[in-house]
Amino acid sequence: MATSAGFFGLTAHGPTNGLAATTLSVFNMDHPHDQAWLRKCFETVCPNGELQASAVNDLLRCFYHQRPEGPTMSGSYLQPFPPHEMEFICGLFSAERLSLRYEELLDELCAAQEHFASPTPAVEYSSNLTLRSDKTKHTRAVLAPQQVSRAPLTTAQEIGWEAGTATGEQAMHHPFHLRTSANTQFQDAVEKHTWGRSIGGEFSKFASKKLVSNGGFGMGI
Repeated sequence: MATSAGFFGLTAHGPTNGLAATTLSVFNMDHPHDQAWLRKCFETVCPNGELQASAVNDLLRCFYHQRPEGPTMSGSYLQPFPPHEMEFICGLFSAERLSLRYEELLDELCAAQEHFASPTPAVEYSSNLTLRSDKTKHTRAVLAPQQVSRAPLTTAQEIGWEAGTATGEQAMHHPFHLRTSANTQFQDAVEKHTWGRSIGGEFSKFASKKLVSNGGFGMGI
């Protein structure tokens, strides 16, 4: 039975993903609705309750809602049903087994479903949109804001800016390597415009506190 992904998988333009939502297959017999649809098709094609090898084509066409066969607008060719499903059902017949009842057919399909191999991931992308999505979907920032900028750029960043930093003897001289970033360049440009030079890299934290407490006296200013 055809199901759709997501919340019913339906939008104003149809299923959210038409290829992934269509799961109609004779091997997909794990739901009572699928089994009921197979029984309906079986009783329609085989009123006597016995499936002959010559009626497999009609059974699959009925199961797939008489899907039309022919070329599509995208350039592919649409089959009325998957050819390997007909090969599997026809392989159940032999010289000693000329017909199949519904229960026998259902047991064979359920047994085949249990032996299905799980699909493996593709080795290459067939869609550029999927490739771009996978590249950016799980991207995380490598550096924290404290590692990108020497000082908070906004008042909101000042809250908790020094949280977690070691002080006193446990403080490391260079816990990380500061790299030039857009935020740092912007901050330097602001300081150069105000003071004529960038003072952020000239004073340490101790020197900055000394500058504030002494008003610049004794600091060469």
